[in-house]
Amino acid sequence: MKTILKKAISKSTKTLSLDLLIAISNQRLLLPFYHTVSDVDLAHIKHLYPIQSIAGFKKDLNFLQKNFKPVSYSFLQKDAIIKNKIKENCFFLSFDDGLREFYDVVAPILLERGVPATCFINSAFIDNKDMFFRLKASVLIERINKKALTSGQNKKLVGIFFQHGLSYNSAFDLLKIAYQNKEILDIIAPVIDVNFQDYLATHQPYLTTNQINELIQKEFSFGSHSVSHPYYNALSEDIQVQETLDCLNYLVDTFGIKERLFSFPYTDFGVTKSFFDKISNNVDLSFGTASLKQDTIPTNIQRTPMEVFGYESAEEIIKSEYLYFILKRLVGKHIIYRS
Repeated sequence: MKTILKKAISKSTKTLSLDLLIAISNQRLLLPFYHTVSDVDLAHIKHLYPIQSIAGFKKDLNFLQKNFKPVSYSFLQKDAIIKNKIKENCFFLSFDDGLREFYDVVAPILLERGVPATCFINSAFIDNKDMFFRLKASVLIERINKKALTSGQNKKLVGIFFQHGLSYNSAFDLLKIAYQNKEILDIIAPVIDVNFQDYLATHQPYLTTNQINELIQKEFSFGSHSVSHPYYNALSEDIQVQETLDCLNYLVDTFGIKERLFSFPYTDFGVTKSFFDKISNNVDLSFGTASLKQDTIPTNIQRTPMEVFGYESAEEIIKSEYLYFILKRLVGKHIIYRS
């Protein structure tokens, strides 16, 4: 229902003034975030969300820079953000998952334009030691779509799903596999002739230690995105804290980063006030993915996803989110309350 409403809203925003929407909403800070930018067909991404092209990303930046001033994470730590006293339109740009294109494609574009950005990374995947289970699912889907399975492979695949209480009807059923039973993907891979270690070695989807160090020297900032990218609402609070701080401590110890930032993998939906209390001495700022929405935790700031199926441009996404925020405020649904 939420997605349908947003798409309906987007159709009515083309003629609306962004300045008017910002003035009515009084939300001058925008936090757009991406995962990757590429003109290459990335098998590990393509079945999860739209991959922004280089030309499309530059067009997005044109719109953002025309309407907002780019700011770094240090701006967010000032009293202005906590007290909601920002006087000019600003945007804080970030990227999740620590994918290699941040080094190859994104950083050169941002350096040329003078736009700062923060990259949130999962410590388990640095140097391509392992791969986020959803990326594994996308790789497997691509393999099945490109080359039909033999009857024997298909029978084994159906059997693996059945053994784990799941049904298999098409390749996209692989996306039903959750973090808690992600090992199913590793069981399936050899059945359909996929070797994840070979894929990691060949495609190098993640940033390496050397690349991160080089990006830090160029004044890009980094933060925790958890160790292994779980869905926090499905974890105990102790594991939530462990995933958050283990990754952050790894970044501090390995790269000497001074910023103590954390972005939730997936979403911060259902995360309690107690969690924020437990990380407060170690994390300066955290970030959700609920777009333009306020939070009763003042140091937890919501970001806007920019890779959305069905939208043609950053302008369409951003205007839709502003209008959606205004409508939510009318019915008192613009604030996230933590119990």
